[in-house]
Amino acid sequence: MTGTARITPRTTRGFVAGVVLLAGGTAWAQAPEAESQKQPTTVAQADATAAPAPPPPAPPPPAPTPAAPPVAAVPPSVAPAETVTAAPATPPPDFKKINVGVAMRVGGAFQNPNNSSQLGDTSLDEIYVEPRFSGDIAPMFAWQANFQGAIPTGRDVMGASQAGSNGSGAGGFSASILDLIAKFEPHAGFHLWVGRMLVPSDRSNFSGPWFMSPWKYPGLYPTLPYPVGPKQGPQGRNNGATAWGEFLGGKLKYYAGVFDLNDANVSPLVSGRVNICVLGSESGFYHSSTYYGAQDIVAIGLGGQYQKNGNFNGTTMTGGDLKTFIADVLAEKNFGAGGVATLEGQLYLFDDNDFFGRKNAFYALASWLTPSKLGFGKLQPLVRYQQANPVASGAPSWKMTDAYLTYVIDDYFLRVAGGFSHADMGMPITGTTTTSNAVYLGVQMQR
Repeated sequence: MTGTARITPRTTRGFVAGVVLLAGGTAWAQAPEAESQKQPTTVAQADATAAPAPPPPAPPPPAPTPAAPPVAAVPPSVAPAETVTAAPATPPPDFKKINVGVAMRVGGAFQNPNNSSQLGDTSLDEIYVEPRFSGDIAPMFAWQANFQGAIPTGRDVMGASQAGSNGSGAGGFSASILDLIAKFEPHAGFHLWVGRMLVPSDRSNFSGPWFMSPWKYPGLYPTLPYPVGPKQGPQGRNNGATAWGEFLGGKLKYYAGVFDLNDANVSPLVSGRVNICVLGSESGFYHSSTYYGAQDIVAIGLGGQYQKNGNFNGTTMTGGDLKTFIADVLAEKNFGAGGVATLEGQLYLFDDNDFFGRKNAFYALASWLTPSKLGFGKLQPLVRYQQANPVASGAPSWKMTDAYLTYVIDDYFLRVAGGFSHADMGMPITGTTTTSNAVYLGVQMQR
């Protein structure tokens, strides 16, 4: 019994000490197993009358985390390949596909046919249509075929039947081939077009009436059969070949053409042009005289023409070589909420044997396009001044001022134009001056 009584208190103290040990914190769980079993043995041997057990010693610091083993360098030969998403392949051209388009212009004029200075009559000034077709025929080979049809619209002050005011130069009803081109196009820097096409000369001819802001083509002074400007042909076309190309994404383009090849009795007409975009770019064969704010552009064009015995001055009745120099500039800026401003100018220098007896000619144009639509279109007021100066000293110049207001519904594709034109044309032979006033209204659609 006596031995039992002595063991019980120690057991109680051992229990208390165990509680104290458990309350020491979770750090004990990290102690080595030998140390955790050693401590209860010491507590069990303590006398019941002894002083309370000292606090347990601080646990040893945790073992440092072992450093990660060094990563062996992967030899370049076995480096994992980077995943690259391939761009979708460009589908090959469809050589059976035919691109079809159509363009038409219908316009009216308010002018007295017997007295061009008066606005005493009305007539349909222009009824004109162009069906257009093109396509690829094989790799690097393509084709283009455009046609035109015009309906007579009356007679001008000289009594000549007119087919339209777009510079066609065709009288009476007309239906003919505009373009018929076989194309070899191996590279953006080199294209060879052969057939009937636009003569590469000035920006106006590349734009045509379809891709310029004024309703009337420049150089169409009253009573003249075709515009004052570079030599071309009906509707600005001629039979021949043109090598052309572009570089720097359309910032630089060149053209070199040979024409009048349908007549062996006539020397070839050589016509060339270089177009440089200081700001913006113009890719493709054709140009535009406005981009309606789609891009800011400053473009400079230089061109020239030569044809041996290609000129005949109807005033002096003398002939000679044709030599023409051409320069043009287009500057257009989109000011956002301020609208789109456009400036354009062209200069022509002729030799002394010019058919119209002109030494030089030029025009300057300024327009502004509203930033927001008014209804379902934008308004574009425009002013253009034109002048053609004579070879003969003291002879009168030809001058013409145009003012237009165009309702631009869908850029070049749908627009309605109205304008006023005033011209003074001095006749060098008779010494008289012909004054012309006319109001025009027309609609253009193309797709």
